[in-house]
Amino acid sequence: MKGPELDLLITGAEILDVFRLRAFQGWVGIKDGRFIYVEPGEPPPGIPTCQAVEAHGALITPGLIDAHMHMESSLLSPRRFAEGALPHGTTCVLADPHEVASAAGEEGIRWIMQAAAGLPLRVYFAIPSCVPPTSAGLETTGAEVTAELVRKLAGASEVIALGEVMDYRGLAAGDERLRRIIEAAASYGLLMEGHVPSLLGTELSEYLSYGITSDHTLMTPEKIPELVGKGVALMLQLKSLTPENVAAVLDLPDRSRVMLVTDDVDPARLRTEGHLSSIVKAAMARGVPWEEAFSMATLRPATYLGLRRMGAIAPGWTADFLVLEGPGLFPPRTVYVGGRKVAEEGELIAPVGFPGPPLSSNLCYDRFVPEDFLVELDLQECLANAVSVQSEDNTLTDLERVPVRLKGGRVVLGPEDDLALIAVFSRDGSSHSIGVVKDLGLKRGAFASTFSHDAHNLLVVGRSPEAMALAASRACEGGGGIAVADEGGVIAHLPLPIAGILTDAPLDAVASSFNQIEDSLRRFGMRHARPFLLLSTLTLSVSPRYKFSDKGVVDVEARRLIPPFINP
Repeated sequence: MKGPELDLLITGAEILDVFRLRAFQGWVGIKDGRFIYVEPGEPPPGIPTCQAVEAHGALITPGLIDAHMHMESSLLSPRRFAEGALPHGTTCVLADPHEVASAAGEEGIRWIMQAAAGLPLRVYFAIPSCVPPTSAGLETTGAEVTAELVRKLAGASEVIALGEVMDYRGLAAGDERLRRIIEAAASYGLLMEGHVPSLLGTELSEYLSYGITSDHTLMTPEKIPELVGKGVALMLQLKSLTPENVAAVLDLPDRSRVMLVTDDVDPARLRTEGHLSSIVKAAMARGVPWEEAFSMATLRPATYLGLRRMGAIAPGWTADFLVLEGPGLFPPRTVYVGGRKVAEEGELIAPVGFPGPPLSSNLCYDRFVPEDFLVELDLQECLANAVSVQSEDNTLTDLERVPVRLKGGRVVLGPEDDLALIAVFSRDGSSHSIGVVKDLGLKRGAFASTFSHDAHNLLVVGRSPEAMALAASRACEGGGGIAVADEGGVIAHLPLPIAGILTDAPLDAVASSFNQIEDSLRRFGMRHARPFLLLSTLTLSVSPRYKFSDKGVVDVEARRLIPPFINP
């Protein structure tokens, strides 16, 4: 047989056809990072090749493509994230770096883009749109993304989208700053990522009319057909893969705009459960046919992102692919990016380069004392506008008025109260607020973190000022981090020296420290399935329904502040 000399010939494989949602026995030939041949049966004799591999019936699928994620949620630098994600089959991501943008502004965005350059993982970027998260003055933020900055960054080849427009109420109301940012992104032809947890009907239509293209927030069977019918690319993360939602998706006559995404994956889950692979497995376990689940994580995100000739096993298409023992059997036997083997048997074998240039933290805190967590109210009794946890599986919160006692500014918490103190200190030291959180389950001790969505001010939650002071002091050491303490001392700590939100430590060490933090919180009584996720989103001022900031309680839907305490 005449033809080009191949770099790699793989025979005896089961090949996934994501176009027709079927698999067939066949062989593939690869040259210069692309598939040349994708054929059924056995290859004809005499094909020139540099390397031949017999697959022995193993399954070849496209590499997994995550169309919506925040790399910083892993708490890892880009190279350490790549070390964790690639061996589990993720070969390409669209990263929205609004965490590092919130913490370090333009410098942070440029830092993460530079740190991701040259990785064996393909990393595309969305320019964060909501830094600060809203323009309603709900919290103190240390950075701002403007229309001018969007224009400065949009010309980079790796930038393909505007990050999720989280201030959905602001945009629906015609917020001028957001409108200018969207106009700037549109002038460069960028995709417009959405964030629509509660808009329906005409409000949803008004929001989408600005050119928003997707939604990844919590889905419901009622929400799914409306979004799809209004042209929205539907992104299903783990919390949305309920039996009811899966049934609603499978009932759609056209599922070509439905895909799987991770959004946020913490370091412990990345180490033990995988990355996008864990969402693929969850979809399969909940009734999505395996061929469909893989299409939702390969061809469909590639098509949505405009990544031409990516996401499929086909002639002329980019040779990013996985060799698996069978459907859903992760980690893959081998992972290839551009026809080059980058991971094998769950371990990265390709070099990942340098950690990125220095990026220091702008935290101004040193040490805390218990008096920092007293309430400045000359009262013995009052009502607390308590942020109440609504679920052990998601981050939905509400508001309850709870009577509390005060003694010299100290909130008196009884042993049977399911209440805890919450405090947020702005990074620049200009303001702080103290309030109450309900139904957290915390019985003792304290948690502190300089990673707290999205402004990444210092968050402290605890049962006593003494434990809170110890946790906050340790969290701020060395530029930032996460700590858990009780009155006897600090019992778990994860340093985050890069902008106070990331580390370049190896994944195994980070996952171990992270597990110690979550295990400690569970021992202290927290019931939530993912304690860190819940705590770190208590400050997310665009996440329904009530949250907490350095300025008080945030009514998310009304975009207004409520005092933490009121005189009855």
